[in-house]
Amino acid sequence: MNTSAALRPIDPAHFRAVMRHLPTGVAAVCATDPDTGAPSGLIVGSFQSLSLEPALVTFSVTHTSTSWPRIARAGQFSVNLLAEGQQPVCAALSSRGEDKFGSLNWYASGYGTPHIEGSLGWIDCRVEQEIVAGDHLIIIAAVLEMTASKGEPLVFHGGRLGGFRESQAA
Repeated sequence: MNTSAALRPIDPAHFRAVMRHLPTGVAAVCATDPDTGAPSGLIVGSFQSLSLEPALVTFSVTHTSTSWPRIARAGQFSVNLLAEGQQPVCAALSSRGEDKFGSLNWYASGYGTPHIEGSLGWIDCRVEQEIVAGDHLIIIAAVLEMTASKGEPLVFHGGRLGGFRESQAA
């Protein structure tokens, strides 16, 4: 193994160019800001299950996120698994505007977290741990409750949003 290669820094643009080949699901992480009572949200492409027992999930957010501090203050949040066709939800929650929820159809869950209508699933969570990792925070959360719906996922690949297409057998 060439250990000297591991010591060279990787150019961020090259890193993005390679990683854009990995398709990811799109999830909206949302909470009710305890200071204002307003909904707050952000989009993540790094959401995944972490543990079955106990039920834990994880995702990462950049240190520069202005939405994550409001969500973290709430202590609990929802993860909305976005469905194909929910590109406008992704655009709204990726924007830098104050009223990201103005154009969205959503309702408060039993935990008071925003559930976005039309999503494939809703997972209510409690923040368990934040780990500093490079220019991101890794969030680990306990699952409080979850519900699934029907449909196809919204997928991010190569800088584009779209649906999943199953390959036809030859």
